[in-house]
Amino acid sequence: MAQQRHEMYRPIHKAIRHMMYTTAHDLSVADYQDKPSADGALASLESTISLLVLHAGHEEDYVHTALEERAPGFIESFEKEHGNDELVYAQLRKLSNEVGSASGARKSELGNEIYDIYNQFVGAYISHLYREEHELQQALWDNFTDEELGAIEGAIDASVAPDVMGQFIILICASFNPDDLVSLLGVMKGGMPPEVFQGVVGMCQSATPADIWAKVKDRI
Repeated sequence: MAQQRHEMYRPIHKAIRHMMYTTAHDLSVADYQDKPSADGALASLESTISLLVLHAGHEEDYVHTALEERAPGFIESFEKEHGNDELVYAQLRKLSNEVGSASGARKSELGNEIYDIYNQFVGAYISHLYREEHELQQALWDNFTDEELGAIEGAIDASVAPDVMGQFIILICASFNPDDLVSLLGVMKGGMPPEVFQGVVGMCQSATPADIWAKVKDRI
């Protein structure tokens, strides 16, 4: 069996899909006539948008910049899609802000509009993720060694603030299967002080369903 190459996209994209689907559900069940319910759904939406903006920035600053040097022009269509995403984020944020000043049935109308726009966006974004996992990942394999890809990924990780990294870790652990988690924790254990690693283990356990965590413990 051929040795598995270093994957830049599939792991983090599992977390992103989980986050986006969770937000879709939050928007679906929100009662916009009830302020706590509406606030909770809109907070979920804002958190998702903020992390997607951060993720896109990491790709553009580290991955796209590196690939542009070795395969000029290849990333143009991917960056265009990122630009289109920014327009949707602005639209969703504008509507979210309007909810606070709206009254009566208008609140529910805005909620429905946010739900429709967000879910249309999710459909397009999932296609973007698939393209990155296959077209862009292949271009990276064609132009970089696994050691170079690992260095790019390490630079991204080092640029993330600890509190934001904690958010990503929780999302990742919540979206991984047992084998994914065993592999992730094995890599982290080798690169962290023991006390930091134990904190990561605690976050992962809290985000992972009990039946999956039991399998992780067995396989470790």
